[in-house]
Amino acid sequence: MDTEFNSMERFHKTLRIAMKNEAMLMVIDTLVKMAELMVHKGEKERAAEILTIALQYPMRAGTRSRAQSLYDDLEAELCPRVFVDARQLAQEITLDDLLAAILGKEDELN
Repeated sequence: MDTEFNSMERFHKTLRIAMKNEAMLMVIDTLVKMAELMVHKGEKERAAEILTIALQYPMRAGTRSRAQSLYDDLEAELCPRVFVDARQLAQEITLDDLLAAILGKEDELN
């Protein structure tokens, strides 16, 4: 459990650095890695939301392949409503909004 927490902490730190440097590919890579960890932790609906938004942005070919594969696996496993809601959310919020939501909770602790 500590390993998962430490991984998420590292992802948050990486996201902050990537955002500061406007390294969009690194931001998207990190979001996909976070989604993979969330699936492992059983947070599949949240992973689906992140992937739905991330897949709208340019990313490295390997990252896109992993993201699409994970998305397809989740789509086959979860209720279709999860993806209807995720697509709706993706239309309503920006990538910056998503990053603020992910990082906001950590910022409250500091």
